[in-house]
Amino acid sequence: MAAILLFLVLRTLRIARHNAEVGAELEAARATQQMLLARAAEPTPGFDVQTVYHPASEVGGDFFAVQPAGNGSLLVTIGDVSGKGIHAAMTVSEILGALRGCAERRPAAILRHLNKVLRKQAGGFVTCCVALIMPGGEISVANAGHLAPYCNGDELPVESGLPLGIDEDAVWPETIHSFAEDERLTFVSDGIVEARSATGELYGFDRLRATSALPAEEIAARARAFGQEDDITALTVSLVRAPAAL
Repeated sequence: MAAILLFLVLRTLRIARHNAEVGAELEAARATQQMLLARAAEPTPGFDVQTVYHPASEVGGDFFAVQPAGNGSLLVTIGDVSGKGIHAAMTVSEILGALRGCAERRPAAILRHLNKVLRKQAGGFVTCCVALIMPGGEISVANAGHLAPYCNGDELPVESGLPLGIDEDAVWPETIHSFAEDERLTFVSDGIVEARSATGELYGFDRLRATSALPAEEIAARARAFGQEDDITALTVSLVRAPAAL
């Protein structure tokens, strides 16, 4: 009995030590991810950009980046890493680092760059949508299996290709659209449409479409109140009218 008791105590200590180590790793990953995402949204003169991110657990697999792209244009990237936990968080960190070091500005070229980075990893894939937004409202969008953006409540028709990390020779076409100063461009992750109520009902695309013209914070809040199950990200972009010359 003494030997059994000693075995159980040692086993319990090992489990507690392991859980503490995992908890510390998750906390470090969470802090790193929050810092990286905070740095992912740079100043955006000429645009009103709102971003909201709510991970479903300590660390998430959603990511976004907002970067000035020259000549007053704006580059928006949003995506979702397959899987959860520390591995997904590490992939997010690698993607954000690759975006910051990428000299490309065309959406399709950025997806090709990220695909090369991710093909070095074993397993998993990443959905990603990249949009280059010009000061006048012209949008060039390339989409790798992610949800298409919305404009004032309507889903933009965007041709989609394979998610990243699957085929090293994959290519992604660019689709051209435009939006006006009184309109709002919205990007979201699938955690919004996959929110589920206590009765098992999905939030779905109809509710997303009905709320997609709202501010990012409200889009995310409604999905969370419905029943969050996955990471939730919402990002909105509006044009800012230049002040009139005196």
